[in-house]
Amino acid sequence: MKNKLGILGGGQLGMFICQAAKKHNIKTTIFSNSQKFSARGFCDNFLIGSFSDTILVEKFINSSDFFTIETENIPLQVLKLIEQKKKIFPSSNIVEIAQNRLKEKKFLNSISGIKTAKYKEINSFNDLENFYKLFGKTGILKSCEMGYDGKGQHHVSSKNIQKFKNYKFHGYILEEVLDFKKEISVLVCCSNKNTIFYPPVENIHKNSILRQTIHPARISDEIKNKALMLATKIASKLKLQGILAIEMFLMKNDELLINELAPRPHNSGHWSLDFCKYNQFESLIFSIFKKKLMNPEPINKCKMINVIGKDYEKKKIFSRKYKFYDYYKDEIKELRKMGHYTVKS
Repeated sequence: MKNKLGILGGGQLGMFICQAAKKHNIKTTIFSNSQKFSARGFCDNFLIGSFSDTILVEKFINSSDFFTIETENIPLQVLKLIEQKKKIFPSSNIVEIAQNRLKEKKFLNSISGIKTAKYKEINSFNDLENFYKLFGKTGILKSCEMGYDGKGQHHVSSKNIQKFKNYKFHGYILEEVLDFKKEISVLVCCSNKNTIFYPPVENIHKNSILRQTIHPARISDEIKNKALMLATKIASKLKLQGILAIEMFLMKNDELLINELAPRPHNSGHWSLDFCKYNQFESLIFSIFKKKLMNPEPINKCKMINVIGKDYEKKKIFSRKYKFYDYYKDEIKELRKMGHYTVKS
């Protein structure tokens, strides 16, 4: 019986994947490039080292039957190497698209009925000067790779554009600034037998970091159905097997624009740990090992609140009042997600 799962990355998502796997008698091996990692106390085995260590990667490949990721920031050559011998959920092709904003935007806009924010590829200061004028002398400069939680993003306007004169523009896009009503996200999970969705949730950000997720999103049934239809289109085009989070902007005219894809469980799906019969991590496990996916069966309206930076020092208070999840990070950092809690609403 195939019951061994290799997980690339050992952060809190890896930790939750390990917990879900254990529940369904799946053995887990983590590959971490740092000594201290959230999943260390929850996995069955782990390997620590560099993703460039081919001997270690080979050992990791031999450790498991199937593989998944808990971060898309894994070197593509490692994913391709694994895929020569075993299967990764989702596939390396999907991860490759999600790793790069330019590839992601081009892919999304190639699908009929799917739209994103307007954007331009930026390779020089001259590009930036010319293109930001198209967006009304404002825009968001984003690195195409390794950008998350606001990292690698700069708001550009006529007040600060000269600061970028000597900037090294290697792998950047400029996006128009959107005046949207709210941000929502949808989790879609596919096996080779069926597809399931978690209902759209509403996400509230501060300083580009998710602070709170509200389930269900405060949107009409019409918008909810449209969000699920767009998620279906994207998953179908990707030939998805595994889980995918899709972030969307709800515009003032009720149009939905796609913001980003994450080919893994997602922070905005953590509410499912307490308020679904089957949470997002279990669905990922089912998509890999069980083939037939179970309906998540949401139970109640709720909120998920991230505990960020020094708020973590209040974890005893959170633990007494709410269902609190500790991410067991090695140190507190100002904008670091240290844990979360959920509350019925």
